[in-house]
This record gives sequence, structure tokens and C-alpha cells, in this order.
Amino acid sequence: MKRYLKKALKENWAIGQFNFSTLDQLKAIALTAYEKKSPVIVGTSKGEASFFGIEEASLLVKFYKKRQPIFLNFDHGDSLETLKRAIDAGYDMVHFDGSRMKLQDNIKETIKVINYAHKKNVLVEGEIGVIQGKSSYHKETISQGKLASIQEVDEFLSKAKVDLLALAVGTVHGVYAKMPKIDFDLLEEAHKRRVPLVLHGGSGVSNKDIKRAIKLGVSKINV
Repeated sequence: MKRYLKKALKENWAIGQFNFSTLDQLKAIALTAYEKKSPVIVGTSKGEASFFGIEEASLLVKFYKKRQPIFLNFDHGDSLETLKRAIDAGYDMVHFDGSRMKLQDNIKETIKVINYAHKKNVLVEGEIGVIQGKSSYHKETISQGKLASIQEVDEFLSKAKVDLLALAVGTVHGVYAKMPKIDFDLLEEAHKRRVPLVLHGGSGVSNKDIKRAIKLGVSKINV
């Protein structure tokens, strides 16, 4: 997984992450990626993992991995104990979302996840800022939430050596009547830190903005 992320960052392309909660969804994602000859990340959030099963998800992804580069991520994990179970089950990556904590607490808890995950060669995604919304279609508009700052990025990365970094840059989970604007200046500054960046809330973002974000260091896009 790390090799693909480095390659994506160097060559200005991104790997898509698509979450699933049923076998049909997982199969469709895997087969489409295989037809496109593209690596892909599949994810389970806390709710999806509870419904589908952490161990079951890991076993099925390992089956598809026999013929294609497909990787399993635990999305928006909010505790070390939950992520330990995913790591022990064979997930390739875990995302610790401490974005609603104070920055120092977020850093402290992210480091705990890193220390456990890296011993088992599992990648860790951290998050700064608060990404608003819910993953569905909405008729109303929505605010951007609490965007990250470059000062927070520098402080976070100086202490928590994450493999990927998700930033609140204006995208939101779900599709709304009027989508917020992306802070491309923040992405450009964060890109200089040379860590693969993650764009959450990829649904509803225009192709033009997706391409621009990729040029500014986004190596993983959650759809």
C-alpha cells in the first residue's frame, strides 16, 4: 500500500476509497477496479464494520487480493481498542479520527494507534479539522465546519508520524444543494510537507476540483 501511495504522490494521481456494507457492494468495487487495472481501497466505517463484520471483511478482501491490488481501511475509527481489532484482523490501513479532540489530545491518541499499527506493518491515517455532513443526498446547504490550519499540520506532523493525513479543507460528507468551497491554498501549503494527503467527502466534488486537489498532493480520495 505504501508503495502505491508514494507512486501516486510522485506521479500526481490518487487512489479511490469506496466504503461497503454488503457483499454485493464489495464485489462491484473489486470487479470494477480489476477491469480498470487500478489499485483500490475499500473501507468500513464503525457502523459498516459492525454490520458486515470486521473479520469477515478482512477475509473477503484477502480473497480479492489474490488477483489485484485491493486494500482494506477502517474509516473514521474513534478509539484505539476498535482499531486494534481491525489491525489484528488483517486490515491494511486504519484511520484514526481524533478531529473533534483538542489538537494535543488528537496527537497523543494518534501516536498510540501508530505505535500499535506500525508493529504489524499497518498504515495509519490521521485527521485534522472537522469534516461536516452525513453520507447521503441532502436538499439543504451546509457549512464547511472547522478547517485545518497549516500551523496545526506542522505541529501534528512533528509529533505524529502518520502515513497519510486527512485535512478538513472544505469538503463535506454527502452531497448537498450547495457544496462548500475547497481551500486549495491550504492544500498547496500542506503538500510541501511531502506526506500523502487524503480528501474526505469526495462525493459531489467536481472533476475539475478533484484534478486540482490531486496536483496539490491528494493521493487518496474517499468517495
